Amino acid sequence: MNKIIIHPSYFVDVISLIYMHSATSLGLDIKDSYVKQTYRNRAYIAAANGKLALNIPVIHQKKGSSVPYDSVEIDHSQNWATTHLKSIKSAYYSSPFFEYYQDELEDLFLDIPLLLIQWNMKTLHFILEHLQLIKEIKILSTFQHDPLAERLIDAKKPPVIKIEPYLQVFQEKHGFTQPLSGLDLLFNLGPAAGAYLKSHHPRL
Repeated sequence: MNKIIIHPSYFVDVISLIYMHSATSLGLDIKDSYVKQTYRNRAYIAAANGKLALNIPVIHQKKGSSVPYDSVEIDHSQNWATTHLKSIKSAYYSSPFFEYYQDELEDLFLDIPLLLIQWNMKTLHFILEHLQLIKEIKILSTFQHDPLAERLIDAKKPPVIKIEPYLQVFQEKHGFTQPLSGLDLLFNLGPAAGAYLKSHHPRL
C-alpha cells in the first residue's frame, strides 16, 4: 500500500495534491517543529497582478527555541482572514467554478480556530472534500522525519516535479503560474481536477 506523509499546510498546494492522489493512504505529521517560510502559514494564488502570497500571521515564540508545529497560535489581532478571503474572491470570481464553492468558502472563514494546525486541517479537508479526494487519513503521533514531506512543505525551494499546464484565469496575461494552492485547481477545473491529478505519476 502506497502511503504518503505530509505536514498539513494552508490550502494545500497542487503538487502535494498530485502526490496525495497517487497514494492510497495519507499520514498527517503534526509533531514536527514550526519552520518559517513554508506552506504551513502561506498559500499562493494567481491574482490579477501575478502570483500572490497569502500569509497567516502567527504569534512567535522566543528566538532560538524549537516550537512544536501543533502549538503555534494564529495572531488574531490582525485582520488577515478578511483580507485573504477578499483576495481569493478578487482572484477567482471570474473562474469557471468559483461560484459553486463560494458559499462554503465563506462559511469556512467564519470560524478561524486558535491554532494554526487546526486551521490548516480545516482547509485541507475543504480541498480534499471538494476535489473528491477521499483517502484513508491518519494523524501521526510522532515526528516521522520524512524527506518528501519536508520537501513538499518547503516554500523556498523549486517545485519537486514539473506539472502539466491547465487553464488559469490570468494565463494570457502572466502565463501558466505555479506552484499554487489547490484552490486554483479547484476553481479553474472543478470536477475535472481529479482527472488532472490522476494524469501525473510521481514517485512515492
